[in-house]
Amino acid sequence: MEERSFRYEVVDDPGDFPGLETEWDRLSEKLAGHITVFASYLWYQTWWQFYGADAKLHLFTMWQADNLLGIAPLMWKKSSLHGLPVRTAGFIQNNQSLHNDFLVIPQFRAIFLEKMLQSLFSLSQWWDVLYFRNLSTISDNYKSIAETLDREGRSWRQQPNATNSPYLVPTESWEDYYAKRSKRTRKNLKNIQNKINHAGKVSVKNFRTLEEFLACKEELFEVARQSWSEGVKDSLGSPANKDFYESLAQKAAAKGWLSIWVLYLDDRMIAVEFHLKAHGKEHAMRGHYLPEFAHLSPGTYLEAAILKHVFEEQERLQVYDFCGSFDSYKKKWTETSVPHCDLFAFQEKIYSQCAMIHEFKLVPGAKKVVQWSKGLFRQGRA
Repeated sequence: MEERSFRYEVVDDPGDFPGLETEWDRLSEKLAGHITVFASYLWYQTWWQFYGADAKLHLFTMWQADNLLGIAPLMWKKSSLHGLPVRTAGFIQNNQSLHNDFLVIPQFRAIFLEKMLQSLFSLSQWWDVLYFRNLSTISDNYKSIAETLDREGRSWRQQPNATNSPYLVPTESWEDYYAKRSKRTRKNLKNIQNKINHAGKVSVKNFRTLEEFLACKEELFEVARQSWSEGVKDSLGSPANKDFYESLAQKAAAKGWLSIWVLYLDDRMIAVEFHLKAHGKEHAMRGHYLPEFAHLSPGTYLEAAILKHVFEEQERLQVYDFCGSFDSYKKKWTETSVPHCDLFAFQEKIYSQCAMIHEFKLVPGAKKVVQWSKGLFRQGRA
């Protein structure tokens, strides 16, 4: 297909964002087997509404006639690399964004990513570092962008990202799956179930509709505000997040994507999990419980109830995504994960090259010195 049949446009006015919704949704449906809900118009538009104030929008798009073939959901933003101030161009994202990637029809991937990078380097006066955070290293887009950077002789580096997204594929029965868990896991779960069932009347509910969300939202956010994560101001109910998650829940419910799991004890909400469910994948984004019930392990109880439902529901999921890092409690349930990385690209300009040296030589060197010093200190006290 001749290259001149494509056109490339940049949407940088947030007022033009909604004009992409129909074609973005159509593209997402075509790519449903390859993307997550975090690549959807709903996610990015809602994110931009609540977190985009300090950034400049940069949606790089590829079209053929009126058909959208690819989107790079990008922004310009002032940031820092371990204290060094830099201007970045990269994904629209923050700590709420658990997967990041480009959306592009596979047969047009190479030309799309090539044109995107060429466009970004032609605008080099606006950035010091290209920063593609939380990019899956098994994504075909990752492989293609790495090849393009190499082919064009660009300076680039990558580093592992803790967001390695453990997941499971529920292909068997719950009984068969559960029987494969370790003897210790099964014993601990049985003890937790016995303990919480002796504490009172227990029920687990799954809320999917807008009406259900509106009825439970105040109690849900209150559980979040009392959880340990509020200590770092990053719960569902934190001032920086509450409006985002409330809007996200309402929009997701309208599309059938909302899935909120709640554990009640004597009709009191004591634990919650906020999920999004789309394209055959369920993403366990956030979980909270009331600290006063920590001795009952309500989070573990609720998680087991959710997984049992996942294996038993009639319309089986393709993937259940635990999201985030591969914490030890998740290893009870799965051995598989999706590795992610942070990919950086640099210009030949002095400041950009200094940023690369700072991030990939000076910072790692300083960390080694600190570790070495700690080792000497421990030896001295032995």
